[in-house]
Amino acid sequence: MKKKMNPYLLMILPAFIIFFAFHTFPVIQGFFYSFTNYRGYGDWNFVGFRNYINVFQDSRAMDAYIFTFKFAIVSTVLVNIISLVIALGLNAKIKFSKTLRGVYFMPNILSVLIVGFIFNYIFAVFLPSIAQNLGMTTLATNILGNPDLAWVGIVIVAVWQAAAFNTILYLAGLATIDQGLYEASNLDGANKWQEFWKITFPLIAPFFTINMVLAMKNFLMVFDHIMALTGGGPGRSTESISLLIYRGGFQGGEFAYQSANAVIYFIVIVTISIIQIRFLQKREVQM
Repeated sequence: MKKKMNPYLLMILPAFIIFFAFHTFPVIQGFFYSFTNYRGYGDWNFVGFRNYINVFQDSRAMDAYIFTFKFAIVSTVLVNIISLVIALGLNAKIKFSKTLRGVYFMPNILSVLIVGFIFNYIFAVFLPSIAQNLGMTTLATNILGNPDLAWVGIVIVAVWQAAAFNTILYLAGLATIDQGLYEASNLDGANKWQEFWKITFPLIAPFFTINMVLAMKNFLMVFDHIMALTGGGPGRSTESISLLIYRGGFQGGEFAYQSANAVIYFIVIVTISIIQIRFLQKREVQM
């Protein structure tokens, strides 16, 4: 048996070494440096929990957390509503359903930066020019240059691209439902709304849980969309936690401080994910 296991160990060992070298080891290293005053270069000394305490006293970090949570909550709700509606439409008996599934999935395979640059042009040039011709003063200026509206543009782009993946998961869930249940409900005189709430949604509840957890986690880690659209501006109005950690840690000489911020952020994301899973799974049982 040991001789048979050797080939399998040899196959997984390179992948394990690469994963440990480029993922696990940097995580351990970052956690270690979070207890020091390391700037990313030069000498360093241990400072204990000083970095962690300073994070909670940093108004810039608190603003970034508030923006990130606002963005993540709004985007998670919107992307699940939109993707569920699209999945229900694509799951219906309509023409070109397979072609439409491919079309709706295309945003997911596009580069985030390319999509961001395209939408940057749309928000900055295309929409304002159309709005001026139509006399719509509200959209006559670039919303990405407005500190109060820039986050809306980021939400639009992020939701548009993320809806593709969530739609695929909902379609997978809808495919598991026995069509005989709908035939029985029709005989009982149930309408489409009753079918959705009494049959469809309870049976795809596990897929709803997965989508909610994954969407919230991904939106909490938003980085590429902001870099491509606003760069964290105007000012710091759209600066997310990931962007703050990147700029402070790799550009601002705050490697140890932002490592502590990253550890806190990791704990926050894990905690939110666990709470979501437990709450939503409890709702699955109640349904």
